[in-house]
Amino acid sequence: MARPAVEVRDAGTDDVDVLMELYASARFDQAQLRASVEHVRSRLVRSLELGEVRVLLAFLGAEPAGYALVTTTPLLPLGNCAGPSIEHLHVVPGLRRRGVGRALLRRAVHLAESEGADQVACTVLPGDRDFTRYVARLGFAPVVVRRAVPLAVLRRRLSDGQAATASTGVVARRRSLRARLARAGEALQVPTAS
Repeated sequence: MARPAVEVRDAGTDDVDVLMELYASARFDQAQLRASVEHVRSRLVRSLELGEVRVLLAFLGAEPAGYALVTTTPLLPLGNCAGPSIEHLHVVPGLRRRGVGRALLRRAVHLAESEGADQVACTVLPGDRDFTRYVARLGFAPVVVRRAVPLAVLRRRLSDGQAATASTGVVARRRSLRARLARAGEALQVPTAS
């Protein structure tokens, strides 16, 4: 029996329920995706209505099989080379290795060509080794690295040194206490007679 063909089309606001089911699958497949489905739903509807994102929806036969969330922005904020950027690509785990990811990427290439772009970018989560290998085999290479930090951590690290001094003082006091306890323990040891 022949495999059903993969079809890719643009998703609209009436596809949000299907997209949320796929997103829930991605959320549990990729622990880094922590936003709640309800939060994502409201942002997705708003972004689709405003045209801020484009979502490519893939079907394997009649079954929703994956999606790619695509934006069009310059690779660097002051750069002039804008093109599609795949911010999130997900294929349902049980439907992988059937050409769904490639079909989504082919459609992204078509978008890039229709926009006059000469490249397609994608976002890869740092811990997603399988996806990193997949896109590397297709020729994607690192261009920029974006890092994030929780505000509380950055605020603490940027403080005027008080936090660093306080933690250094705590460490010094602990070391001093350990040394005194070790010396006291040595003094209390009774030599054994042989």
